[in-house]
Amino acid sequence: MTLREVLQIRNVRYFLMFRSSYFARFYYPVFTLLYLDYGLSLSQFAMLNVVWAATIVLAEVPSGAFADTLGRKKLVVLSSIIMFVEIAMIAFVPTGNPNLVFVVFLVNRVLSGLAMALASGADEALAYDTLKEQGKEEAWPRVLQIQLRIASSVGIFVTLLGAAMYDVSFMAKVYSLLGLAEPESTQDIMRIPVYATLLVAMIAIYSALSMREAKKTLPEHGGKIATTLASLKLTQVTAKWVVSTPYVLFILLYYSLFEHTSRMFLTMNSQYYRAIDIPIIYFGLIGAGISILQILLAGQSRRLAESMAPKKFILVMGLATMATYYWISLGWSIYGVVPALLLIFIIMTMNIFISYHLNKQTESHNRATVLSFKGLMFNLGYGSIGILYAYYYKLLSQNYSEQQVEQHLDFLASLSSFFYYFTALFVVISAAFYFKNKQKAIF
Repeated sequence: MTLREVLQIRNVRYFLMFRSSYFARFYYPVFTLLYLDYGLSLSQFAMLNVVWAATIVLAEVPSGAFADTLGRKKLVVLSSIIMFVEIAMIAFVPTGNPNLVFVVFLVNRVLSGLAMALASGADEALAYDTLKEQGKEEAWPRVLQIQLRIASSVGIFVTLLGAAMYDVSFMAKVYSLLGLAEPESTQDIMRIPVYATLLVAMIAIYSALSMREAKKTLPEHGGKIATTLASLKLTQVTAKWVVSTPYVLFILLYYSLFEHTSRMFLTMNSQYYRAIDIPIIYFGLIGAGISILQILLAGQSRRLAESMAPKKFILVMGLATMATYYWISLGWSIYGVVPALLLIFIIMTMNIFISYHLNKQTESHNRATVLSFKGLMFNLGYGSIGILYAYYYKLLSQNYSEQQVEQHLDFLASLSSFFYYFTALFVVISAAFYFKNKQKAIF
């Protein structure tokens, strides 16, 4: 399918708009630095992300089941509204009271996790089933490729501008042109990327409202209570199906490992770039480079995901990821950007592979529920690694002087944990896969 043909399909068109606007957050290039400038510590940052993941774990699968019974559009719309609220909270919170700031960010993480859980699976299920109704489901990898390219194109603009918004010298020139008092530190300008994201959140709301779905018919007897029970029953049935279907179970296990490990590192990439002596103004250029890389290599990612045998694909991606984390752990100045770029390509390719194979094995009636299990397993992993990393970093940092902490030596030393963590779990999952596969071929 061409881009024009894809955009002619209403739900697919607004799915692309929703995904691109939902994740177009101007503060992402400086995500960790933003939290630190609000007055939070790195350990608090890690634990807040554990809260975010835990919220998704609790809400993910029930929300997917409700999407399959009550309607997917309702959950996507609700997700976009909650997203707007959670961003508004940090946009306007006063920073004079550290305890208040922490509480507000805590509520923000809960709402952010809830919004993510509500949208997860529902938006994808809406778009995929629209293709399936038209007999075009084989075009789904092509849609994902287009989505990557659109999101990456938007990402170029967002990351360049977002990082520039956080650079004091750049913003001083902007303020001067506007006749305003020049900012002296990042604390003076840290809300600007958040305000910009708040405006983009309105586009996400519009695209969610613009999706179409056939009205769900509630049971004649019991109304909402019966629907709730039906949703919980669907969750239970789907859970049993996932556990008893090795093909799906191992796809989800590998997905969770690759995704939650990389997400934990990439969430802290601004701290990583600062630790390897990259000036803040270049964070946007790196983000733009990442987006260009995704645009150029999206087609290659799709071809790898579609053409390579699953076992070979997972092995190659696993070894490449191990090598990448080892390279990252070396903490090379400037050149340390290269493995971060490689990691993004690996995860981009892995996500296309997972979505392609998982949707092929899933029926329409419980698609959103199964995709919610995908999010559930990721966030269980993300919550676990967040707790482990926060605890490990706190212990490790005690061995460094205040001056060494300011030089980020403790943070650089903590990066080797990603290599050991990923390698150990990859070996464990692969060993379980090997013995299960010997009993009966999975792929």
